[in-house]
Amino acid sequence: MSRVALTFDDGPGMWTEPILDLLAVHRARATFFVIGSFAKERADLVRRIVADGHELGNHTWSHMRLADTRSSRVIRRELRRTNKLLGTFLGSQPERFRAPEYNIDERVLALASSLGLRHTHGDVTPPDWDPRCTAAYIAAFVLARAQPGIIIGLHDGVPPHMQRPGATRQPTVDAVAEILPRLAARGLECVTASQLADDHL
Repeated sequence: MSRVALTFDDGPGMWTEPILDLLAVHRARATFFVIGSFAKERADLVRRIVADGHELGNHTWSHMRLADTRSSRVIRRELRRTNKLLGTFLGSQPERFRAPEYNIDERVLALASSLGLRHTHGDVTPPDWDPRCTAAYIAAFVLARAQPGIIIGLHDGVPPHMQRPGATRQPTVDAVAEILPRLAARGLECVTASQLADDHL
């Protein structure tokens, strides 16, 4: 079976659990790039992510735009602090990170590498963070572009700077409910980013 990587950013949040439930039903695996400050508050969800066999990745402590940050010390602290926390759940340091909003440059990559982190890009990244985005649009966006070897980037939480009354990722949850069986019907297995990378070794 051909494989695609399914990834989620900005959690853990109130939409993480229903997504985990859907992944379990469809026997799919995913990588969750978690915000450190959120992970500290929702340790229960982080433990379930790991227990269910998913991959845990670093999405900084506070959802900082890394390449726009002048201080290398601050960037290193954002990544290292999250690494330390995630290590308590994993028993070892995470190996992957995703810069918030994919805001990276060579300096950020070098700093992350010094902490044992590799950046994970996204090939298919619907704007599911946009409140105008419907579940039908998100699903159609992903399914129209899905092919073996791609990395799909979705969101299971709302980052600090976007939190306001009514902010939701329910359309993403509803889209995942449609995406998973449709991908399986095409013979595409959902795996973690690291599992997909193993295909290219």
